Amino acid sequence: MVFTLILTMMMKNKNNNMKKLIPILTVFLSFFLFPSTSLGEWKYFLSTSDDNKFYVDYDRIREKNGYVYFWSKTEFKNKFMDKYLSSLEYKMGDCELFRVKFLDITLYTGNMLVGDSKIITPKDKWTYVNPNSYLEKILKSVCDNS
Repeated sequence: MVFTLILTMMMKNKNNNMKKLIPILTVFLSFFLFPSTSLGEWKYFLSTSDDNKFYVDYDRIREKNGYVYFWSKTEFKNKFMDKYLSSLEYKMGDCELFRVKFLDITLYTGNMLVGDSKIITPKDKWTYVNPNSYLEKILKSVCDNS
């Protein structure tokens, strides 16, 4: 529909509109033909008892020097810190000692990583995952898929 509208506009005034619409058309087509890698391929992983939903981007798991690096996303049922409904987290996992280091956290006021955001730089420390926790299950899955 949008593509048809753009083509119709181009045909009305070929000389003037063509030069203006070529960049717009290029961006539009690029978005659909070559999806942005920043969108990620989020795979639903689990929900907690308080109905928070966790997702992992398995396509972006990287392994380096014995560690796994991965992105996860959380959709909060209730506002986190009285303001945020979703978060994007970059983590470093140690599959041998079963621990995680949070490298980057971005909180969003809206669901699906939209709205105002706040970047948090976590402390440079390892977190040993609790047995049967959501974090243990995510780390096990990431390690199995790396």
